[in-house]
Amino acid sequence: IVIDKHASGEDRFAAEQLVRSLKEEYGLNATISTQATKGAIALTRKGAEKRVGVQGYHLIVTPDGVIIKAKGGAGLFYGTQTLLQLMKKDASGIVIPALSITDWPDIQERAVHYDTKHHQDKKEYVRGFIRDMARYKINMLVWEWEDKLAYTSHPEIGAPGAFSIEEMQEFTRYARQYHIELVPLVQGLGHVSFILKWPQHAHLREIPSSNWEFCPLKDESYALLFDLWEEAIKATPGSRYIHIGSDETYELAMCDACKAKSEEIGKSGVYTLFINKAAEHLKKAGR
Repeated sequence: IVIDKHASGEDRFAAEQLVRSLKEEYGLNATISTQATKGAIALTRKGAEKRVGVQGYHLIVTPDGVIIKAKGGAGLFYGTQTLLQLMKKDASGIVIPALSITDWPDIQERAVHYDTKHHQDKKEYVRGFIRDMARYKINMLVWEWEDKLAYTSHPEIGAPGAFSIEEMQEFTRYARQYHIELVPLVQGLGHVSFILKWPQHAHLREIPSSNWEFCPLKDESYALLFDLWEEAIKATPGSRYIHIGSDETYELAMCDACKAKSEEIGKSGVYTLFINKAAEHLKKAGR
């Protein structure tokens, strides 16, 4: 595998992962070099067209070898993933069809929702899942973890075995190597039984008999959620987004105070109060 003489860390990583995949999936032993040779797989930033952008690539396969050209590290990595998808074993050995591909994504952010609120995956499974998603050129993982983060501000909320902030930071860095942005999803407003089941937080419920939903008119609701969201931000350094859930708000405007407010501004207005307060806080936090 031939890389540019002054290849970036991203490009070297793409080459290293190709070495790993060739060994694990096809039993091939590959080495990395900066010296061009016939029959090699060349990964280069030279000669890619502007139209492919930083996530696109050119893949050319001839009897003399393979060339993957890209303008960005993501594109070079995605080119290697397509190459692996094209390789087949037959009676004569391992075959790659001769071809020329110019490929780039129409959708710049390609997200998968990873829901672990009802179970705890092991570290190696998470890493393997990240690698699997990268093979499909997924570049955003929206991770709904709810109580699977060990919150330091409210330790009762984190489930037994929850990942620490440091472990989540490690996952975030690991995913970024594979050009995946890890986006935390910590539910807000509705879907919050993992928070409001605790007696010390029960006074924040929309209705006392259910731990499903926060009352959006109580300042303490926001203070508690903001604590959790700030830790989620800390756990995912460098990510641009946070997902605040807010679906399935079945109990919206059922308490007396919210009911009176909804008569003034409508149920959608009460919902919007929550969203706007959340957005204002999170924008200041850089998400």
